[in-house]
Amino acid sequence: MKHIIITGTSRGIGEALVQKLIHADHRLYCISRQPNQKLIDLDSSLQYYSFDLRDSRGFEALFDELFQHISLDTEPEGIYVINNAGVLAPIGPIDQNKTEDMIENLQVNLIAPMVITSHFVKHTKHIKTDKRIMNISSASAKYLLPSQSCYSTSKAALDSFSKSISLEQADQPYPVKIAAVYPGVIDTQLQTEIRSVRKEDFPNVDQFIQLEKEGRLQSAEVTAHLLIDLLNSEEFGQPPVVENLVPISG
Repeated sequence: MKHIIITGTSRGIGEALVQKLIHADHRLYCISRQPNQKLIDLDSSLQYYSFDLRDSRGFEALFDELFQHISLDTEPEGIYVINNAGVLAPIGPIDQNKTEDMIENLQVNLIAPMVITSHFVKHTKHIKTDKRIMNISSASAKYLLPSQSCYSTSKAALDSFSKSISLEQADQPYPVKIAAVYPGVIDTQLQTEIRSVRKEDFPNVDQFIQLEKEGRLQSAEVTAHLLIDLLNSEEFGQPPVVENLVPISG
């Protein structure tokens, strides 16, 4: 049995990932603020946790509960995490960003994956099985635009964090493989959000509107398929940052 923990499953890529990962040999653990009843109805064995990733004090209890279920499997085939949840806001010049919005961006995009990784490594340290963490990053970490300083900074930091954990785990007896992945330009709520921003606040908004008009946005379903291929590949974790998400050959 593979045990797979996924954040941000209320919609978008997270929802598509769960739909494609439902399988008799998979036990799925979904985390989002609002439960996704459609997913719950699709898989009776799915465990759903309504949890706010901004609540840093609740992670310990959450992972204690998660691993009470996972520990029932004495010989798991694998234990995986997909840190998918993310927020784009605030968008705009830094002097116009509200303090609470900047803090929330970092809490969801960076702090939550860091804390989840910490608890995951702690709980699986002595388990001899295939262990993997996939962090959903963004090309915005590398290709910078004005008015996206918080999002780009949090994703760049997530890349550095993933590289650091890869180094830490290299000499462990039962290492965790980790990779941050740029999933591409996808037709999700984040894209809808960015297209609605005023040009005064985001000078590059027109190019995002054009991408949608020209049908150049990748679907969440296609993206989920590519992400799962990468997650299951023998090369996962090498390199620890994947900038081009492409079909795995063979």
